[in-house]
Parts: sequence; structure tokens; C-alpha cells
Amino acid sequence: MRKFLLSVLMTVVCSMGFAANIAVGYCDGQVATSSKYSVRGRGLVSAVVRFSPEILSKYVGNEIRGVNAGLVSDKFCDSLVVWVRESLDGENLAQGTIKRGGTQVPKAGWNAVTLDKSIAIEAGKSYYIGYTYAQRYNDATISVVGVPISETTYIKRGVSAAWEDVSAEGVGSIEALVDGDKMPQVDASLTDAVGIQPAPGVLNITTTIVNRGQVDLTDYDLTFSAEGYSYTYTASTLVASGSKAVVSSVLYDVPDGVGFDKDLTVTLSRVAGGEDETPDDNSIIVSVKVKRNVVVEEFTGTGCGWCPRGLVGMDLLHETYGLSFVGIAIHQYNNSDPMYPRYKNIGLGSAPSCLIDRDFECDPYYGTTQVDRHILVDFQNEMDKGAFATVNVDATWDNPNDPSGVVATIKVTSQANIPGAQLGIVLLADSLTGTASSWKQSNYYTQYSASQLPADLAMFGSGGSHGQSSFFWDFNDVAINTYYEGGKYEMDLGYLAQRETKTVEYELAFPTKEPLRSALKLNCIAVAAFLVDNSGKIINAGKCYVSETNGIRDNKNIHEGNLREVARYTLDGRMVNTPQKGVNIVRLSDGSTIKVLVK
Repeated sequence: MRKFLLSVLMTVVCSMGFAANIAVGYCDGQVATSSKYSVRGRGLVSAVVRFSPEILSKYVGNEIRGVNAGLVSDKFCDSLVVWVRESLDGENLAQGTIKRGGTQVPKAGWNAVTLDKSIAIEAGKSYYIGYTYAQRYNDATISVVGVPISETTYIKRGVSAAWEDVSAEGVGSIEALVDGDKMPQVDASLTDAVGIQPAPGVLNITTTIVNRGQVDLTDYDLTFSAEGYSYTYTASTLVASGSKAVVSSVLYDVPDGVGFDKDLTVTLSRVAGGEDETPDDNSIIVSVKVKRNVVVEEFTGTGCGWCPRGLVGMDLLHETYGLSFVGIAIHQYNNSDPMYPRYKNIGLGSAPSCLIDRDFECDPYYGTTQVDRHILVDFQNEMDKGAFATVNVDATWDNPNDPSGVVATIKVTSQANIPGAQLGIVLLADSLTGTASSWKQSNYYTQYSASQLPADLAMFGSGGSHGQSSFFWDFNDVAINTYYEGGKYEMDLGYLAQRETKTVEYELAFPTKEPLRSALKLNCIAVAAFLVDNSGKIINAGKCYVSETNGIRDNKNIHEGNLREVARYTLDGRMVNTPQKGVNIVRLSDGSTIKVLVK
């Protein structure tokens, strides 16, 4: 594997009389959003990255003409001096300055600063490239990111302070701006490749290509290969000189195991316009993820007057994403709520609010940006991340003739090493309603007219169909029972090794308390299961409805809404192209799996 990543960006430095530079560094173009490297009061703070002969070898004979300095903050940064040296405490071979009140001022993010003279890159020589900024008050400005590289990044807090080696924390956001007459003409590399499996046999792959050459890439091939498999994709996505681009491709009919048990490699196999001068970085292993089902845990209750918007937001997700949406409505706002459950305290205190994959909190209708229906955008962004584990759920009645609960079977397969894994299991119910006043949902939106509200909330405003201070509703995705053993709400799975599968079985009883028990409908009961890592975040999840025929549907009625069949298996796991008599396992286009009966 390569020891570092070079970041390449197109940079305009008008005062130097040339249009484009190649930005060379270890940080892959990243600037951190926060920093722990602070100093109190006024003073000078420095950061530097040692550029080895290896990273600069292909640029020998060209010149360093500027420095890209990445800053976390510019709040109290009065001036910034970039410099190039031959040692940590050596004299500046060249430098450049920007300051408040000047034509170019220090800013958070990248600062491309021109050097007062160019530095010729010599073979076998290291260069220390860094910056010093004048701080007016307490601040944390130095950006350190990415994978650590030993003896690379140093900081200095104060004029008389010693240099601190922080290489174990990552690499500094510092880049050399290089240009000259001996730059490579064709020099491309692959720095990242991620694949997501939305369905068996299909891989959606994004490949990041960096162009360090002088020639724009407009016609090139990406070859995807694994044991027993090869496919070449001809791409036309522009990767301009000095820039990087993400190329999307879709692979069909991919054999089982490719990208999982068998490594999948992507190679830049052809470039129009000449041969790549440094082909050693033209291949990379694709990191394959599976489709992500997203858990949305909502804090709500019938006594919450603003929670009608949460009802709409959760139903929007339910209708839009099907089983990819693992909604869990936690009715703990008021204990008079007939749906009040025992459920883990996940830190939500106001209603309506929700946690998405236990990663971030937001409004279940407005999302993170307080825009109508933005929860759909937040959900899609989370789903697009993919996941490094699958969670498959099957559920049957404990007694098919007179069910009083559900037996859930959950199979977890990991694509990565996951220490301290845990499994949450929740029994859910849809279409819950009743006739007693306790079932009524409180509504504060009556203080607005229907015309003042967004179209899908107008029903709750004065004059709307539900424009009363309280109204009856069919509640969906309601948590009615959960795993709970020994005071814990998640089952310990221990260490999950890469490509390991664990299967667990757990029985969840129906609630016995009235009026909730009488409101349950057997065709509206589901089980959700989610895998939690040792940081408390949800890795992936699965959901399964239990039908009145013990989880087996008629083959004629498997299509629901926009769902389509993408694969079919026999009970012993063989993939088949046509329906087979008896029970078949069908995987649908949303990633869910159902059993169907073929007569």
C-alpha cells in the first residue's frame, strides 16, 4: 500500500504570472474543522511539514513557487508568514506574507501564498515547508488531518518554545505549490474507491482520480478486477490538470463474494494522450460497503402539541423509503400516552426531535437546517454512506394460531473488524389508534390558519381537516417492546471480525397493558434490529414485517409500490432465475427480503 496520499488542487496565483500550480502534500487537500493545538494570549505559533525526497522526486527540476496553508480559524490571526527551509530552525530560503488590512488576508481554510522567490527542487533533498502566524488572543488554528506519517509534522507554540512532533496525530494541512518546465505531462493516480452494494450482483462505485499532469484527462479506462471477474469502464468525466474528480460507475452481474471474500481492484488501465509517467499509483482496492438502512428514533407523545409535524415527517420517510427507513417512534413525552414504552434513554429531551443512526440529532420534519421536509435530505445523505455490515431480520409468530409475541432471528455479517458490537431489537406497530380521549394527539398548530402552514402541515391549522386542539390519528412505527436483559437495552455481540457472521434469536412479547394491547393489528407488526459500534453509533439496521401467514406471502402479491424483485433464492440459498414451487426467498429493490409461496 502507498505510504501517503498526495493532494492536488488547481490554484490561481495571479501575482506570480502563471495560472496553475500542482499542490503537493500529504493531507489529500483536507483542512480540519477543529483543532486541539492552542496557545494562550498573544504570540507567534508555527507549523511545518517535512517534505521528503520521495514525495518530491517526480518534481525535480521544477520550482516551489508558493505555499498552501490550511487554517482551522482566522478569528485572532493578524498575519501569516509562509516559508521554506532546509531544516526546522534553519534560515528561510524563501517566504511570503499576508496580513489583516492587506490585499490578501488570512482566512479559515486554504491560504495560497506567493513566495518572494522560487525554490528549485533538487534530487535527494528534503524541504521543511511551514508557516508562522501572529496570534492576538487565545485560539486553536493549526490543522492536522488524515493518516499519521512519522517525522513529518511539527508545531511550535511561542518564539522560545521547542518544536513538538505531532506526527502521531496526523499530517499538517500544508502544501507546496509547484510549477515549471519539467512537470509530468500525463500523471494520474487513484486515491480512493468506495463501492456500495444496493442489491446482490450490483455495485455502485465511486473512484477518486487525481491529475498531477499537464494534460487534462477526458478519455480513460477504469478496469475492475477480482478473482474470476474483470470489467472495463470507459470514462469521460473531466479531470483537469491540477485537479481531482470523482467518477461514478455501476457494475452488474458481479459474482458472489467479489468485493467481500474476494478483493476488488480498480486500475486506471488506459489514458488517452500518452502513457502515465508514474503508473505505480494507478491501482487501488475498492472498499465495498453494503446498502444502509437508516434508523430514526423519534421522541414524541400524544401530549406534545408540536409533534404533529413529527407525525408527518416520519410518515414521509415511511412512505418514501419503505424498509430502508427503520423508524422507531418513542412515545415517552407523557406517561398518559397509551403507547408509552420502556425504552433506552438516548438523550432526547425535547419533542419532537429525533436521532439519526445515533449520530446526530435533528427535527423529524425540518431536519438539520429547519427547512420544510428537510428530514428527507438528511435521511438520504445518511443512507448514501453505505455500511460495513449487513443486518438481516426474519420474524415469525411465537404461536401461529394464537400469537402473543414474535420470535426474531437476526443475522449480522461484518465487512470490517468491529470491536464491542451490540445489537438492539425493537418490536414495532403501525396503524395504532383508539376511541378513548387518551389516544388524541395534542395540536398547537391551531393558532395558525391552514394557509399559513406548509402544504403537508396545513391539515393541522385552523380550518384544516385536523385543525382542532386534539385529534385522532393512526400512529406508525411505534415502539411497543424492546430487547432488555440484565438492565441492558442492547445485546452484547462482542468482537465481530471482518467477514464474520453471527446469528441470534430473541422473543419479544406483545404488551399486555390496555388499551394498547387491543389496538394491535397482526398485519401491522414489525421487528427492527440495529447494530451498534463501541462508540454508540448505529452501523446498519434491518426491518421485517410479520404477516398473518407466518411471514410467507403469495407470489402474486410481492410487488408493493415501486419495489421490484432483484433476486430470488430457494430455501437452501441457491439463486434461481424463475419461481420455484414451494417457498422462495425474494430480495426486493429496497434491499429487503421476503418469503413468497409459489403454488
